[in-house]
Amino acid sequence: MPTVTVYRFRVYDITTDESRRSRRWGTLDGIKRAHGEPLEETATEVDAAVVGQEVEGLTTRDFDPHRRTGFQTKVTV
Repeated sequence: MPTVTVYRFRVYDITTDESRRSRRWGTLDGIKRAHGEPLEETATEVDAAVVGQEVEGLTTRDFDPHRRTGFQTKVTV
């Protein structure tokens, strides 16, 4: 499973005339194409398949790289 590093990022919102945090995560190249500013401290490795499904270099809206998927297989006490 190949992985890529994605980041949260800020973009300019013309409707509010403010910089805001994007609802997507992105690779550095994807963020650059979106004219965004990466938040370096948010760097997270994810499965490469989650990037580019809707927009090249970006995840889907409201993507959460920390959300677990699948069934729980182990219980820790």
